[in-house]
Amino acid sequence: MRLINLQPIIFFTLSVILSLLIENLLRKFAFRKIREKLLADAVVFVLFSLILFWIGWELSNLYKEWNLKETLRNLTLFVSALYLTRATNLITQQGKIGKILAYLSFTSALILSLLFIYLPVQNEKVLKLLIYGKKFFIYLGILSVTWQLSYTFKNETISRVFRYTSFSILTAIFFLWLFEYLKFNFHSLIGIALIILLTAVYTIIYSKLIPKAAEELLEEFTDKDIDVVTANSKRLVTVIYAILAIKILELSSNFSDFFSKIYGVYLIKTDLVKISIGNIVDFTVTALILFSLLGIGKKLVKLFFPKERREVEGGSAEALIFNLGVLFNSIILLSTLGITWKVILPIAGTLGVGLGFGLQTIMNNYVSGFILLFSKKLKVGDIVELPSISISTLGEVQTSVFGKVEDIGILSTIVRTNDGVEISIPNSNFINSPIVNFSLKDPFVRLKVPIGVAYSSDPLKVKEILERVIDELPYVVRFLPKNVQFEELGDSALIFKAMFWIDVRKNVWVKRVVSDFYYKVWYKLKEEGIEIPFPQNDIWFRNKLKLEIEKPSGGKN
Repeated sequence: MRLINLQPIIFFTLSVILSLLIENLLRKFAFRKIREKLLADAVVFVLFSLILFWIGWELSNLYKEWNLKETLRNLTLFVSALYLTRATNLITQQGKIGKILAYLSFTSALILSLLFIYLPVQNEKVLKLLIYGKKFFIYLGILSVTWQLSYTFKNETISRVFRYTSFSILTAIFFLWLFEYLKFNFHSLIGIALIILLTAVYTIIYSKLIPKAAEELLEEFTDKDIDVVTANSKRLVTVIYAILAIKILELSSNFSDFFSKIYGVYLIKTDLVKISIGNIVDFTVTALILFSLLGIGKKLVKLFFPKERREVEGGSAEALIFNLGVLFNSIILLSTLGITWKVILPIAGTLGVGLGFGLQTIMNNYVSGFILLFSKKLKVGDIVELPSISISTLGEVQTSVFGKVEDIGILSTIVRTNDGVEISIPNSNFINSPIVNFSLKDPFVRLKVPIGVAYSSDPLKVKEILERVIDELPYVVRFLPKNVQFEELGDSALIFKAMFWIDVRKNVWVKRVVSDFYYKVWYKLKEEGIEIPFPQNDIWFRNKLKLEIEKPSGGKN
């Protein structure tokens, strides 16, 4: 009779041994050629955990004796917890302290469970202490596993936030479970297994797939664009992982009941405005998702433009999508927070009376940004000069701003000067003030550089030398005509003007181009014996001059 009662336990023990053999064979031989071996191993551990859990739980139903049934169920939970801990250790690959703490915690929980079942002294206080101790060690084991999972986040800030947040949440759950406000059953283990499996998938996507995709985009985007896409992709994946993990936890326990009660607590509740903790959570999650998608989308839209026009036209499309996206996201987020147009319109009207001029300026700049983008009078990458702004750069006062449009934002446009200074200019300035755009239709501009030579020079030879110098300059646009004009007969020199075209987007440093031209011209003219004269002036005296020659001291007459 005793042998028959032990058959389910013996069968379960054999199942564990067999699973260990199969698992080692799979990892040693079958997974040798699999690229994502870490994910495959984690999947095997989680699957064997669930299979053994199902086998043990079904075998426990064969017992009619309460003590034997609970013994097998606790052994089943213990083995499954060890498998899940192994899966976590494999994913995180952390030190031995976390592993040992998890194993010791689950082992201690099993020992206390067996003591609760087979303790001969049926003292209520002792039994409660055993139950509390069992729950504490399970909490400690899960906390250790969760703490290890935090190291799957490669970002140290996110990892730290995850650790302390999970500690706070698990501690709160532990006390709720301790006092039986929350209840867990065999479905909870399935939920934990799924969360660990989800973490393995998240780790692969976060640490391998996203960086690999970023490498594929290296030929299409700048490093700055790739950093933006990568950061937003990782944030989006992290938020989705957190949402799925919470949903699994809700479905695998009665945590959803407790969560719904907290979720429905209102901070503000009136006929027009209803803001609850749930609204704030939804607002935060929705904002992270929407702005992550916006950050990815505004960069990927550049792929729809040819590579040679990607910086200019793609940059303008990026600015347009960002501005429209902010407006669209704001409308969605306001409704998510529980604020409707019935509230917004009266508030806007009241604020409009009190803050009329301030709001008018803001709206003026906001609308001006859309006008700039839709009219295409100004694009990202354009070279502009704003004569109405005076700045001091490195001790030199400049009466105008000459630079490149880096970004057209919601309220202002960023122009980066040749000195590396980024100036934020209100969008309305581009509508109300004249702007010199050197690259509106095309980026080609003509430089006119004056040269003066001596009157004794041969003008045709000078023209030939200047044309030769222009041909040697690497940044001259070859398909546009060059020209050397004999401008005038100056007071002390023959004045020529060399005219040639450059691509201003590639050669923003116009003064450097002129400087290189003068360097080459000076040496070429010197080689040919052509003089660059000093200014000469004839002086006439109205009265006759008397010349006196001073004798040297001590000299002879």
